[in-house]
Amino acid sequence: MTFRERWLMTGALLLALTGVCAGEVHILPTGSSPAPIEFKRFPDRLHAFVWRNWEMVSLERMAAVLGTTPEKVRAVGESMGLPPHRTPPAEYQQRGYITIIRRNWHLLPYEQLLTLLGWDAEKLAFTLREDDFLWVKLGNLKPACPTLRYTEPNEAATKRCAQIKAVVTSHFADQFATPPVPRFDFVRNLVRSVPVRAYHETPDGVTTNTFGATREGGQQRRIRFLYSYCGLFGDPLLTPELDPYPDGLLRRLSDLGVNGVWLHVVLRQLAPGGAFPEFGTDHEQRIENLRRLVDRTKRYGIDIYLYMNEPRAMEASFFQNRGEIKGVQEGSFHTLCTSTPQVRRWLTDSLTCVFRQVPGLGGVFTITASENLTHCYSHSRTAAGCPRCSKRPGPEVIAEVNKAIAAGVWAGSPEAKVIVWDWGWPDATNTKDDKAGWTEQIINALPQNVYLMSVSEWSKPIVRGGVASTVGEYSLSAVGPGPRATKHWALAKQSGLKTIAKIQANCSWELSAV
Repeated sequence: MTFRERWLMTGALLLALTGVCAGEVHILPTGSSPAPIEFKRFPDRLHAFVWRNWEMVSLERMAAVLGTTPEKVRAVGESMGLPPHRTPPAEYQQRGYITIIRRNWHLLPYEQLLTLLGWDAEKLAFTLREDDFLWVKLGNLKPACPTLRYTEPNEAATKRCAQIKAVVTSHFADQFATPPVPRFDFVRNLVRSVPVRAYHETPDGVTTNTFGATREGGQQRRIRFLYSYCGLFGDPLLTPELDPYPDGLLRRLSDLGVNGVWLHVVLRQLAPGGAFPEFGTDHEQRIENLRRLVDRTKRYGIDIYLYMNEPRAMEASFFQNRGEIKGVQEGSFHTLCTSTPQVRRWLTDSLTCVFRQVPGLGGVFTITASENLTHCYSHSRTAAGCPRCSKRPGPEVIAEVNKAIAAGVWAGSPEAKVIVWDWGWPDATNTKDDKAGWTEQIINALPQNVYLMSVSEWSKPIVRGGVASTVGEYSLSAVGPGPRATKHWALAKQSGLKTIAKIQANCSWELSAV
């Protein structure tokens, strides 16, 4: 090894170790830590790592992870017949970070994964927990991957690389000769594609203030809202340059009669901390970016609805000297108990603040029994471990959370809409749970003027290949409504509530990037 190579390797290793020291890896979840999946088609983990990151990560970053030089990494890739490496733009890691995490989940330990991402451990911990519960999607476990370092390929590895290269060349040589279309090029097309005509008009010259208005012919228009297929889920308001709703997309949605879009937020990031000074970091920046986004979507007759899955659970350290608000425990997290006035007041006051500071915000839709741990009954039918909620009926607690949210929204903006989603509530149509009467009790206790949203096709009977079954949550091939939704809507209408059908069109919200 030459002096230059030793010097570069030392520098790369120091970069990797710096990430480890700053990362505080101990805060990251591990789960059962099973052995990682083996990539047996490759000579070893080194070659699998280079193959899986070739088009997403720079040679320099891969070299830092492996403790080697970019030239060595390039040689590994070329030995397998990969196309000439092109340094990816920063946008790849900003928009494609979940792909990078998934591709390396069974290859790298946390320390090296942080180096590859260029993140600290706090950012990864937030992403795993709050980015649409990514940790759950990754199996609730981090494989116990040993440290991966560069070693010179031996004879067997070289022979296997030659075989891989032959296969790659025979199938993809022509494609490699053509410049590739950059990833996320479709987003740039959406940004560029605002028509020459006034952006507030449809092709027929009708202003979107009429076309997408909330009222049409004196009647309230039905809400038609959806999620962006090019939006980031985690914390989009802190990176406005990664616009989840470019003008070209908004114009197309408005032309199709869409009058609402939704945005994921975490309330403790969006509102000032109030009673909890740890909350609210950078909330001013997020509020300003939300205000600008609302102003822009309004030009197309489109309202913004905030995804409200609150209050999010916190680490045990948060409850030091706050034992009176600590609720149900799950792993190292505890709920902020909503049976306490302090927590309900924080929920209400935070939303009042947001809706007052962002005029024109369309509303919220709540989910109170999701994969995220929120109130004490969100993952439990007993609230065991909470000295307050365990003594109260579950439906009463769930309805109370929705009431606190609605009160805050309407105090800030009386015209805003509150949509209550029944996802995860026990019901008699798809479970033998002895709490099957909960849904009716929750609906009867909800505040007037909220909408009840239910997945239309859930529990619909189907036959596939001669096998009788029922739809579990969503289906693209079975058109609703199913008995679960019709039952819940009937209960809502008896209580004087409005109703909304949640459907899947083309692809599901959960796979909206297809």
